[in-house]
Amino acid sequence: MNSGHHEGTPARRTTLLAFLALVVFAGASAALWPRLRAPDAARSASGLRVTDDTGRSVLVPRPVRRIVSLAPNLTETLFALNLGDRVVGVTDYCDYPPEAATREHVGGTDSPNLEKIVQLQPDLVLATRSGGNRLATVQSLDTLAIPVFTTDPHSVDDVVASVQRIGEIAGAPEQGRAVADGLRRRLSAVAERTAGASAVPVLLVVWPDPLITVGRNTFIADALRRAGAENVIQTAQDWPHASLEEVARRQPRYLIFASDHSEASNRQIAELSRRTGWRNLDAVRGARMVVLSESIARPAPRLVDQIEQLARMLHPDRFAAEVTPAPAEGTHQGTP
Repeated sequence: MNSGHHEGTPARRTTLLAFLALVVFAGASAALWPRLRAPDAARSASGLRVTDDTGRSVLVPRPVRRIVSLAPNLTETLFALNLGDRVVGVTDYCDYPPEAATREHVGGTDSPNLEKIVQLQPDLVLATRSGGNRLATVQSLDTLAIPVFTTDPHSVDDVVASVQRIGEIAGAPEQGRAVADGLRRRLSAVAERTAGASAVPVLLVVWPDPLITVGRNTFIADALRRAGAENVIQTAQDWPHASLEEVARRQPRYLIFASDHSEASNRQIAELSRRTGWRNLDAVRGARMVVLSESIARPAPRLVDQIEQLARMLHPDRFAAEVTPAPAEGTHQGTP
């Protein structure tokens, strides 16, 4: 989202499956993770002492030459920071960029192979609370004296800050600042374009049956807001179930799906359009259904690509004078 992926075959899947895995993994493990957030950093003779997003104190050695990533969004972030040459291990679901596939695989996000991680002799392991990594995994690596830094972004700003912090703890602070500053400039440009525009009511469909969407406190819901949209289901629960009756009362103007497989997405949309209940939605009758890239579900730099693309689709008048850029990898489709 995501950062979490379905524990099936290693091949890339549709985001509906990835989203569902994110829901299952996050829901099963979230209660076990501490909620403390007090980021700090202090240098010592033996390394850099930092507090991660879950409140754990981590001593990161200097220099960091070997990194194992336990989630797709973290792998993507490391490569975006030009630190791909330091990545020695990834999960089976780290599929972006393509070079990630050449790294040693350490298994899935929820139950990685600890023996293989130890064999890779990492200076640093990166994990994420909301993407399927379990507290038990982090605790086991702690016992083995392997430094683990865990991220837990709940907003777009958190995602950008996380990119910068990963650069800092990996020993590339200039690269972290440069990438983060670039993302902030792009977000500011979108905010300027959409300032004063009415938020477009949408429903982001995580899973159609039972119907699951995103809660207001997730980075995905915040990404929708940054694009000038508002999810019609507003709850504190991260992955709420919703009834079609409730959605019909709220009548979102657009239904939003996520997948890097347009053919599979089109089949799913066509199937939903024939279902009782879904046919009663104005968005279905008006064929206002948008397919975003899987990167909308990953707290990594490409999330900003999706915010920009969705903002242009929902508020075309605000971008009318803009030269349309080349489509980003995994762009979406839809009829605005």
